[in-house]
Amino acid sequence: MLRVAGIVALIVLATACEPTNVKPAASPSPVIAQGNWSQNLMFAGEVTGQMSGIVPDTGGVKSECTGSKSHIGDLWADAIYGSVDTSGDIWGVVFLIDNFSGPGTYVNNSVSVEMHSADTSKVWKSRDGDKVTFTIDRNQQTGTVDATLTNATSGKVAALHITGGWNCRG
Repeated sequence: MLRVAGIVALIVLATACEPTNVKPAASPSPVIAQGNWSQNLMFAGEVTGQMSGIVPDTGGVKSECTGSKSHIGDLWADAIYGSVDTSGDIWGVVFLIDNFSGPGTYVNNSVSVEMHSADTSKVWKSRDGDKVTFTIDRNQQTGTVDATLTNATSGKVAALHITGGWNCRG
């Protein structure tokens, strides 16, 4: 009998303590960059300075990398956004390989390199005749670049030169 009374008491307490439909306000989450994407990219020409890291994702500015998820024959891509020196201006750098053949060195037309302002009003791209050497290390998330780019608006050849090391996580 005591056992039945105890069970009844638990049921009464459980229904009396049922949570209401009031939902607590969500606290804002900080915008955090995707890990340690340190960069060591140097720019010379129409943009000069160094990019040493990425900025947090906001709006259309989002750093992404296929990294180690890419397989032979796949698309391999890395898009990073960071500031050059202390100017505060955000620049995007994109590396794209249409037919990924694994870690190693890609030259000239086997890889596409682009740099652009955050609003894409200024764009430089590797085109036929531009010298590009791009390496991907075994982990497919680090490497080096040495590329001359053409100004996409004016057509000025070798308007921008990018050299140094890149890093991503994917």
